[in-house]
Amino acid sequence: MLERVIKILQNYVDGISIEENSTLEADLGLSSFDVVEIVVEFEDEFGIEISDRDIGKFVCVKDIVDYLETHI
Repeated sequence: MLERVIKILQNYVDGISIEENSTLEADLGLSSFDVVEIVVEFEDEFGIEISDRDIGKFVCVKDIVDYLETHI
């Protein structure tokens, strides 16, 4: 799951190493708009719907992985 999440995130960052504990904003430089676009990709990739409330809980890559693992 981590590898699939990182693969999607790599489309939004250039040359930044993505680790499980990388924070979306501080480490990867993603804006809230970027995160919304990424969530749409996760929804398409994994066939789920992620609520706006849950998106706000995504601080680091691990948060996304944990969420997907419990909702797929």
